[in-house]
Amino acid sequence: MRELRKWTLVAFRVLPVWISKWAVFWLKRKFVVGVVAVLPDAQGRFLFLHHTYRKKRPWRLPGGLKERHEDIFTTVVRELKEEANLTVRAIQVVAVQPSEITLDVAVLCELLEDAPFIPNEEIDDFVWVDPEQANFVIPEEQLGFIAAARIVMAGRKPS
Repeated sequence: MRELRKWTLVAFRVLPVWISKWAVFWLKRKFVVGVVAVLPDAQGRFLFLHHTYRKKRPWRLPGGLKERHEDIFTTVVRELKEEANLTVRAIQVVAVQPSEITLDVAVLCELLEDAPFIPNEEIDDFVWVDPEQANFVIPEEQLGFIAAARIVMAGRKPS
C-alpha cells in the first residue's frame, strides 16, 4: 500500500493537472450534500416542517440537497423559499455530520421576510417550537444542529 501511494504521488507530479483532476473525480468516493437550515425566531424557537414523504419522524428542520454548481448558502436560501415560502439570510455553517446517505451541513439562518405558508407536495405544515417543548420526536442529529447553532448565537452580537 505504501508503494502504491508513492507511485500515485509521483504520477500526480508529472501528469498534467487536468488528468490528475479527472483521476481524482472518477476514482474517489462521492457524497451527496444535504443542507439543513437552523432558523430561530425572536423568541428562540426553531422552525420545523412536516415532510409528507417521511413515514418515521416527519417533523424536521428545513433543508434539502445541494444542486451541482450551487454553494451551501445558496442551497439553504433556495430550500427555505421552496419549502416554506420564507426569505432568509444564511449566516454560517454550524455543524457537519455524515448521515446514512448524505453529508449534512447545518447552516444558521436569519429570517428576512415572513410570507404566508403555502402547503405543497413535499411540506404540508410548519411550526415554530422550542425543541424542549416539542410534542414530536426530533432526530438526535437535528438536536445536535440546534445545540451547535445556539452556541454560535450566544457568541454573536445582535445585528
